[in-house]
Amino acid sequence: MNTTPWRGAALAGLLMTGTLAGTFVPAGAQEPATAAEATRLRSDIARLKREVARAEAETRKTDSLMRDEQAAATRSQERLARDRERREKENATLSGRIQETRAKISAERTRGQGYANGIEEIKARDKALLAFFATLGDSLLVRIETGLPWDPEVRRDRLLSLKRDLEGGTASPDEAFSRLSAILKEETKNGDEIALLSRPLTRRNGEVVNAQILKIGNQMLLYADDEGKKFGILEPRVENGKTVYNWREDLSFADRTAVKKAVAVKSGREAPQLVPLPLSLTHLVATAQDDRKGGR
Repeated sequence: MNTTPWRGAALAGLLMTGTLAGTFVPAGAQEPATAAEATRLRSDIARLKREVARAEAETRKTDSLMRDEQAAATRSQERLARDRERREKENATLSGRIQETRAKISAERTRGQGYANGIEEIKARDKALLAFFATLGDSLLVRIETGLPWDPEVRRDRLLSLKRDLEGGTASPDEAFSRLSAILKEETKNGDEIALLSRPLTRRNGEVVNAQILKIGNQMLLYADDEGKKFGILEPRVENGKTVYNWREDLSFADRTAVKKAVAVKSGREAPQLVPLPLSLTHLVATAQDDRKGGR
């Protein structure tokens, strides 16, 4: 609050009082003021002037301080306004960044959920693939057990090992596919190739002879011993709903001749030629029955 007008009025009152005091003569006074009284009045006037001057100096000083304070207050308000404006801008920018970050987080969560769903779908597909591979393994195992008994233990053990890994979850789909593909290729090769091997063979009566065994795909097995005196053709027979294989060794002369010639052609002792072999219809019937059992 500005007090300069009030203080000026007070100083004017003091001066007027001093002046009046120097010229006022009480009613009934007949004599002029004495020299001492005039001196006292002049001293009071001088004192009052000094007080007025001091008051005016203090007033000017106070006014200067007030102006400085008002200027400082104005600067402070301007600074506060600028700070407020800057902070409001910073808050607006920060709010925008927060919204942008929230949008990114939401997008990442959605993307992550999509990845998680994709992973679950892949796991489900892998599980379905493993189940499908196990079904193929079961079908192939039925073929091995009911088909021509050519190294059945080795073939069965390899397939059972794959099934154990599939059931135990230790084989990945890629590994299972690779191993199953290898087994299928080997089985396809065994079913297509014509092979001649020399190995010991147990005859139907239990006698063990050194023989040359001719394997014609998955259709026939026949043998001739090294001396060319003993022959046999492996034939299937259905017993109690199961297919069993036995050597037919009481061959006719024509059958023995055909077996002997087929072994000689395959071994290279005779020129390549077609050799009619006595394929039993029982074998075809048994194979058809096994195919129906295996769902093939």
